[in-house]
Amino acid sequence: MIEFTTQQHSAIAEAPSAPQEASRPPSVAGFFTRNKWWMLRLAALPFYVIAFATACFFLVRLVPGDPVLARLDTANGFTQEQYDQAAAQLGLDGSVFEQLIAFWSSLIVFDLGVSPVTGLGVWNEIIARLPQTVELVALGLLGAVTLAFTLALLSLRSNNIRVRRGLAFYGRLAGAIPDLAVAILGIVVFYLVLRVAPAPIGRTSPGLSAPVITGFPLADSVLAGQLEVTASIVAHYVMPVLVIVIVYTPNIWKQLALGIDEQAAAPPTLFKIASGATRPSIYLSILRRASASTVVMIGALFGGLVGGVVVLEQLFGFGGLGQYALNAVDNLDFLALQGFLVIVATLCLVVYFIVDVVNMALDPRRRPGARVD
Repeated sequence: MIEFTTQQHSAIAEAPSAPQEASRPPSVAGFFTRNKWWMLRLAALPFYVIAFATACFFLVRLVPGDPVLARLDTANGFTQEQYDQAAAQLGLDGSVFEQLIAFWSSLIVFDLGVSPVTGLGVWNEIIARLPQTVELVALGLLGAVTLAFTLALLSLRSNNIRVRRGLAFYGRLAGAIPDLAVAILGIVVFYLVLRVAPAPIGRTSPGLSAPVITGFPLADSVLAGQLEVTASIVAHYVMPVLVIVIVYTPNIWKQLALGIDEQAAAPPTLFKIASGATRPSIYLSILRRASASTVVMIGALFGGLVGGVVVLEQLFGFGGLGQYALNAVDNLDFLALQGFLVIVATLCLVVYFIVDVVNMALDPRRRPGARVD
């Protein structure tokens, strides 16, 4: 956390305006040379997707149990012909190489097969559930990021030793707060005892249903102008979103605090203070440079939560993507589990690409081949 000296505080307070940063002459290099730091990553993204999807293909085949036998009635016995027919329905007939070729032939046209458990297309089921989970995770992380940056501004502005100790202690809670315990405690206190929270039985109250436009329940209710549904979804989102904020803000704040400590004593900060820059411009400069590593943390949390928010979805009856994956494991639904892993891996790779680009946009020194003057 940043601590300005008395002279630095005086200089910041008295400075009327921030100086214009020195501009560099425009580059004479071509468009590709100026933008290859993100273009090369974008070009490599499909190859990463291919590699991870192939890894998912082999990973699912390491799951204990025989998914073919799980589809057969073994109580009265079965024939080899019945076994082969069930294997063909699951895409498990032929050699592993032949299965891989068939897997990619279907994946190219966005076909993940038909679940033998539900009888529905895996792609359609996942795409129908994915926006619901992404909306919950995005709202939770948005709240966590907002709180973390509020704490950052507080640390920059305050010299109170108790405040600083409190912020340092809060950062040490990273990874120490279990979301299951927080969620159960919230349900017990706010629903069972105080009766101020709605019943954890879904995203809307009984008798209401969210319209389907984009797949994001809250956004769709707003677009459709159904204010009653919107209010119900917001009420049901409050507790699980708060759980995400409480559990994951310390992780974000801890990373951000480390960046603030480093950038507060960096030469650009000292130069701004010495040149009489305004306090807000100094704060923004520190936060911009300190945020680069924090963006990586946020991206990692987002990817992990999309596939791991199953606890919250179960407790609050949301039935999103995590619940779908859990059902696939319980029922040895080979195709559903394979499709889940492929979609989540692809989503994470796209998020990591965006994180990479934002990271290097915030701090150009992180770009490949960048010179640090």
